[in-house]
Amino acid sequence: MIVTTNLSAPKPRRHLGRRIFAAVIFFGIISASIWAAWNRQFIIDQFTVWQYNMPAAMATLADDSGMNEHGKFLLQASRSELNNRDDFNKNCTMRESQAIILGCYATRRIYIFDVEDERVSGVRTVTAAHEMLHAAYDRLGASERKKVDELLEKQLTQTTDQELLDLVKIYAESEPGQEMNELHSLLATMVNDLSPDLETYYKKYFTDRSKVVQVYQKYQQVFTDLNTRAENLKKELDTKSAAIAAAVLEYERDIAKLTSDISEFNRCAERQDCFASQTAFQQARATLIARQNTLQTTADQINTQIEQYNIDVAELNALGIEAQKLNQSIDSHAPVIE
Repeated sequence: MIVTTNLSAPKPRRHLGRRIFAAVIFFGIISASIWAAWNRQFIIDQFTVWQYNMPAAMATLADDSGMNEHGKFLLQASRSELNNRDDFNKNCTMRESQAIILGCYATRRIYIFDVEDERVSGVRTVTAAHEMLHAAYDRLGASERKKVDELLEKQLTQTTDQELLDLVKIYAESEPGQEMNELHSLLATMVNDLSPDLETYYKKYFTDRSKVVQVYQKYQQVFTDLNTRAENLKKELDTKSAAIAAAVLEYERDIAKLTSDISEFNRCAERQDCFASQTAFQQARATLIARQNTLQTTADQINTQIEQYNIDVAELNALGIEAQKLNQSIDSHAPVIE
């Protein structure tokens, strides 16, 4: 017997395929949405970079600071720009009480004061790197920021750089809670030798971080040399002033004694029996004249010392004016000194 069964026609599989394809699209959309949510800032940054042509001057600062492509990307994503004095003061309204503001990262934009004095123009390069690192810190995830903060704190405990420590203190007072954010920028742009872990971390933003540190040291040296010259000159003036005062005091005593002795000689000369002979008279007179000539030489020497002292005072004053001009050149709020 041939046994047969009723077989239903097979269902087309194309519908199943469509359902699978639809599911793939659905899960793909979910995945893309999750990625977009996690990378929202990157997407915004990318669109900004596509739309914003960074000025050539800013690109030069990025190159001079040793930034890599990611660092330049953040600089461009922040629509960085160099500002003249008026524009900078409008864009960067915050002020630390003890510090000069050279740049700011505000509303995810970077503004840099366009310092024109060529002696310290490197400050623009350092400021560009400093503010770029604020943008970088702003984009760190919570877990990565925690790790970076630990590295920064450890490095800070090992530093003896008083200028850096003073800056951290200023930021702690003026922007409480932002110490790590500021330290993140300060260490990278001011310190040559960092821990291996920090050096590795900063390679995310720099091809050669030593470039920006060298620029920082170069423009800082201008201020250091000026201060050193002024301090040394002030010490020399203090020494010269004391020497002149002592010389004048001794000269006045000698003059008083000579004046008294001349008066005594004149009284004696009026008496017939005061000098034993004409020779004794001439000898006494010659001695007084010699003393008078010696004191005149001393007076001339003192006058020369005073003239040199006044020249040094004028030089110190000139150094003070030069320092004022340098400070004015990097301080957008300072009055212009002609």
